[in-house]
Amino acid sequence: MNINTDNPIIKYSEEGKVFPYDKLFYATVNDYILEYKNARLDKLTDKDASVCLARIIRKMEVNGVPVQQFFKEELDDWNDVSNYTRVLRLCDLMARDIFCCFDKNRYDEDGNFERVNRYYCINNDGKRDFFTLDEFTKSGLFKKVRTPESEYFQELQRKFDADLLPKNKHDEELFGNR
Repeated sequence: MNINTDNPIIKYSEEGKVFPYDKLFYATVNDYILEYKNARLDKLTDKDASVCLARIIRKMEVNGVPVQQFFKEELDDWNDVSNYTRVLRLCDLMARDIFCCFDKNRYDEDGNFERVNRYYCINNDGKRDFFTLDEFTKSGLFKKVRTPESEYFQELQRKFDADLLPKNKHDEELFGNR
């Protein structure tokens, strides 16, 4: 799944404005949503939307581990809310990781975007569809170079391939965030 940087959410994001992670997540997984009900998420009832997103989440992995296993503690903490709310919270949590590099509010004092050590995908019977970015900019007359965000996703892919990403939240301190 190549992230669409032409999406107005990314294109017009500014520091000080709320970054709508959830909408960007739903737009990115839209093909999977359409597989379920052949309708956009905002056209579904809360129950159908919850079931649809739960089906997608069941197929999702982070760093090669099922999302529900990786975020078990958070899911257990959300026991007192409805399934719909739990699903939305988990989607928001994942979206904040996946799209952190686009949120200008999360840039550090040196102007560097936020990075995480979590690489997400949807696993379709062994075929992984990663959330990634393959984008280039012109550099000189004929040369193109990857955007910094594209380099970030490439680095996540390299770390994933080398098995250098944490398999649970407790190991994250060992791997560092950058």
